[in-house]
Amino acid sequence: MRKKKLFTRFFMSLTLISVCCILVLAIAIFYWYRNLTIHNVDKANQSVLLNTETVFMNYKEIVQNYTMDFYANPNIHALMMSGDTEWSDQLYSALSQIRGALVVNTFLENAYIFGVEAPVTVFENMPLSPESKQELFDRIRESRIEESPFLWQAVLNNGVPVTFLTVFYNDRAFTDSAYYGAVAITVNLSKLQNHLFSQRDDEKTRYAVLDDTGAVLMHNQGTGRDFETEMIQRISASDTERGSFVWKGSTEPLLITYVHSPKDNLWFVSETSYKDSIRDISNARNLIIVLCLTLIAAAATSSYLISRRMYQPIGRLFGNIVHISGNQEVLKTGDDFHAAFRELETIGTRLEQLRKENDDSALLRWLLAPQGGPDQSDACIHLTLPDSAYFVCVLYIHENDEAESLKAACEHVVSQIQSAFGQWAEIRTFRPHEHTAVLIISELAEGTFEDESNLRCQWEVLASHAGDFHYSLGISTLTSDTRLLKQKYEEASECLQIVKFHEHRSMFFAKDTVQLDSNAIPDSSLEPVLQEVRQDGQPECILQKLECLLAVASGYRPVSATAALAKLALELSRTAELKADCRDTGFLDYYQHIWRMESYYELRNWFEECCRSAAERIRSMAAVQTRNLAGEAIQYIEEHFDDPKLSLNVLAEKLSISSAYLGRLIAEETESSFPDLVNMHRLEQAQVLLISQPDLDIRKIAEQVGYNSGTYFTTLFKKRYGVTPSKWRMNHILNQQD
Repeated sequence: MRKKKLFTRFFMSLTLISVCCILVLAIAIFYWYRNLTIHNVDKANQSVLLNTETVFMNYKEIVQNYTMDFYANPNIHALMMSGDTEWSDQLYSALSQIRGALVVNTFLENAYIFGVEAPVTVFENMPLSPESKQELFDRIRESRIEESPFLWQAVLNNGVPVTFLTVFYNDRAFTDSAYYGAVAITVNLSKLQNHLFSQRDDEKTRYAVLDDTGAVLMHNQGTGRDFETEMIQRISASDTERGSFVWKGSTEPLLITYVHSPKDNLWFVSETSYKDSIRDISNARNLIIVLCLTLIAAAATSSYLISRRMYQPIGRLFGNIVHISGNQEVLKTGDDFHAAFRELETIGTRLEQLRKENDDSALLRWLLAPQGGPDQSDACIHLTLPDSAYFVCVLYIHENDEAESLKAACEHVVSQIQSAFGQWAEIRTFRPHEHTAVLIISELAEGTFEDESNLRCQWEVLASHAGDFHYSLGISTLTSDTRLLKQKYEEASECLQIVKFHEHRSMFFAKDTVQLDSNAIPDSSLEPVLQEVRQDGQPECILQKLECLLAVASGYRPVSATAALAKLALELSRTAELKADCRDTGFLDYYQHIWRMESYYELRNWFEECCRSAAERIRSMAAVQTRNLAGEAIQYIEEHFDDPKLSLNVLAEKLSISSAYLGRLIAEETESSFPDLVNMHRLEQAQVLLISQPDLDIRKIAEQVGYNSGTYFTTLFKKRYGVTPSKWRMNHILNQQD
């Protein structure tokens, strides 16, 4: 009975897990497909809106071309200037041309020819009131070309208000330009919408063009109600020019897609029923249900087979648990799984205790027990006297030509320490490496370490008998708390970093660190070394400056001293490297390298080599300066300014000098920076292309003169010449025609 119950649990558990996984996967697939469908509908709506925007721009450009052509007509221009409307063949031809444009393009409603002081001639299919005509004349007279077109609320003769899109041309490129008349054409938006939108009655998607206030200017059939105010506010508050969202308004949920035209401040909006957007999901839902049922049946069959195979090894596992725990009654009472779980927890707790005890023993051996014989492996972690004082010493033997003598030197120094303190202190030694040792020195009698001056004398006597061995020794402060053992070890290790800044000092006491300056070393302390190197000083002078700097660094905390020396190394590398802007070694690398140094002589020799390399580089750069580098650089710019990859670093690498030095040479020769010089050549060539190739696209011109971005080219061109490239070309063409 117990075996059948266990098998049933296996089977039900596996089946339930499989069914849950299948359902989660099916739901995830369903929502993924739903989002994909909505995305495709939104993408299609955006494509329609972008196409609508393009068509609208084309119609607007057609009307703008009409106004420019009419303005350029000599007869119409003479009419604007003189205001004389006497009949002539030339005047008839010009006015017939305007009338023909209104007839051919049904969406063009009215045309106006304005003179210098008042309107001269009007063609109106929808006559405006005199006040509206005067308002239009005043507005166009004060407007510049770039303000065309604009939306305008006018009033007809019958008093009905109407919104027109007004396109004009008056040859005023700037605010202070003179006004010599204008041509204006109004566009009937209600007629233009027939050209922009499909006007089928069965259209399910609503399309509309809104102004910045949310008013519907144009729309397709079926737009029988206004867009909700909250929805329009959400669209106008958007930071993106394109987007979509699901709007849950007063009616059914709607999928709203919008595209913003910032130039005309118009919104192209589509509104699709959310249900229509996900209509195709129903078929996928039925397919997913059938697939889920099939997978659930397969999962149940697999769970049955797996349960039969799993029961035998799990039964043996329970037997092993009973054998390890030694509790034969564990599975005879209570639930099988819970009883086995409790026994596993008991076994795990025992193993964790053993592991912790082993780790603690290893840590204590690392800090307290000496390396060596087996009699020391079980050393007690307690001090000889409870609450007795102790301190930690860290010893480092510096490398020399005889590498095999490091271990012997370390043993010799340790034996000297044991001889000096062994009679009145307990010494425990640990040697992690052949040239390092950690010593813990504790009192054998209470009050032995109270006289700190005597302790210092003992250490100084020990240092005077060091012989030919070069070592560094860090000594922590006194404490009686064994929990601070690791902290005291770190104090002694930090003292080793301080020793390496002293030429004639081999040991340092942690208590003396309070006298060190914790502030940053001022940059003025580094300047003598850098100045001596840059002036190509003698090696003896450079070495003297280095030793003075290390003497200053010995009065600061190790972190501050190491940071200052790393900064000095970085400045020297900038001088010593050919390409100073492409270094592989940074401040952190130098900081870590200096921190790992162990002795004063290693630190001084390394900096001496850095100074020598920097001085050699300065001498080589002095030889390069004899060439006419500025002339070579300017000639190269004139020949390769159309290369998009041209940069100061690339040119400096070709001339084998640093980019900063090359920049100063160019500035002194041309009185302009490298970017300004390159942009001057590119923009002058762009002017030539704008004149010589009037049909060439602005983006193509930007690419031919070396710019990867047409927008960036337009920005630079306008900054230099006051107008965009296209308007500069237009003004040039108009000036030629005049």
